[in-house]
Amino acid sequence: MRKDRLPTKPIIVLLLFVIFSGNSSSTTEPQYMVLLPFLISTGTQEKVCVQLSHLNESVTLSATLEYQGENRSLIDDVVSKKDVFTCIPFSLPKAKSQSQVAFITVLVKGATLEFRSRKSVLVKNSESLVFVQTDKPIYKPGQTVQFRIVSLDENFHPVNEMVSMAVPFR
Repeated sequence: MRKDRLPTKPIIVLLLFVIFSGNSSSTTEPQYMVLLPFLISTGTQEKVCVQLSHLNESVTLSATLEYQGENRSLIDDVVSKKDVFTCIPFSLPKAKSQSQVAFITVLVKGATLEFRSRKSVLVKNSESLVFVQTDKPIYKPGQTVQFRIVSLDENFHPVNEMVSMAVPFR
């Protein structure tokens, strides 16, 4: 791929939401930021990252993902430091449909402080690509065909899945 061309499928993490408390010109007010991919693939490990800055009290941090009628707790922690950055890995099972909308709710709550936000993300079933490679392009009758089967995800990373049966042509 040429350097001056943009990739056809961006793999950039979306800054899901940033909410600042109080006056935006003041840098000492408590604030938080949540990073999460806008497109979550099922069956692969994803991360949700949270940054809390300028906290003046201990707070409870929770992030919940509403997916397929269930609430999955991604983060549930008590934070007593002034500044925190943490990333939590998670994965989702296959969706009932090819893609569906999920909602993430983030709550930061202390004695005098409360941030709450709810945003939507798209969950898509990951698909694999199967490649069959033979040891040579043309065979003579009676020769043994040697081959390998490779399964890759949409980003061409290897997928650990079993092929149920490979039937040779005769």
